[in-house]
Amino acid sequence: MFSLITEPAVLDTAFLLFVDGLAFTTLILLIWIPLFWFVFHPAIRTWRRIGRRAFWVALPVWLGCAASFILARHWLFARRVERNALTWVTGGLLFSISLWLESKTRRTLGWRRLLGIPEVDPRDRASGVVREGIYAHLRHPRYLLYMLTLLSVALLSGAVAIFLLAILNVLMYQILARFEERALLNQYGHEYESYQRSVPRFLPRFGRSR
Repeated sequence: MFSLITEPAVLDTAFLLFVDGLAFTTLILLIWIPLFWFVFHPAIRTWRRIGRRAFWVALPVWLGCAASFILARHWLFARRVERNALTWVTGGLLFSISLWLESKTRRTLGWRRLLGIPEVDPRDRASGVVREGIYAHLRHPRYLLYMLTLLSVALLSGAVAIFLLAILNVLMYQILARFEERALLNQYGHEYESYQRSVPRFLPRFGRSR
């Protein structure tokens, strides 16, 4: 007789394959972003003279990163740390927080700011310092959600290589945030300086009324 009950081992294998697929997709979608902005922010004045055509630089950066990960896929998952209830819960919690941050950030910024258009084209109507929504509590919620997402899939997959990439990603965003803030200070002057003093970079201040 046919059984309608799926074997636990099959369910476990399917779930672990899903987790690995999620981790791999996350790497392809997110890991190239700091590399792209490292090209832009140190020379932002030059890129602004080029305007929106500067975004064509994103394509070879993304393609290079995606191709590298595809070629190294088996190496990425070759070594793992043991996963347990703590890593599953922590990874799931961090991933949930990153999804919440993504929703709040997208709602506040809109697609023009999410793409970074005002940064290379100051004439864009979406220019100006954003102080509402999640940006009333954090200066860089996008960077925070990217860091949390990579850390979460590292915990969920248990892959040592992804842990190392996630840690490297965190370090890169610490540097990149300073590059971006320097560019924003040049662009918005005292308006951004005031915002910088009143709103923390990555960690919200709890117990403080605004």
